[in-house]
Amino acid sequence: MKLINKNNFISIVCVTFTLIVCGKLILEKVTGYLDKNYTENIFICLGISILATFILSLHYYLQRFPFIPVVIGQYLVLIGFVFLGIWILGRFTETSPSAYHDMFVSVTIPYVIGAVVYYISFFLEIKKANEVFQKLS
Repeated sequence: MKLINKNNFISIVCVTFTLIVCGKLILEKVTGYLDKNYTENIFICLGISILATFILSLHYYLQRFPFIPVVIGQYLVLIGFVFLGIWILGRFTETSPSAYHDMFVSVTIPYVIGAVVYYISFFLEIKKANEVFQKLS
């Protein structure tokens, strides 16, 4: 069962991006943090939202593999791309000494929440499909 497809991919990215940016703004307001790289960070949030949604959408093609390794593998691919991006950016510009840790936390928390929502939705859809199938039998 494919929950994320080409028809709803953009809308899912938009909702995800909006929630992440709103969370970022609320957290910054509560802590009093002023983001001097505001514009760049907003675009990084968009890029990570697109990448994370794409990685979760690959679950449809990975269903024949055990669930736990797929979930862990999806997360490792995402965090690997993020760390690769930090490493590449570090070659062209100065990055914070805590860039890897900051991005690890900033990506892990929203991704885990999003993955939990995705997989709960997925299993609820499977359960609903099984119930419909049982009624037809």
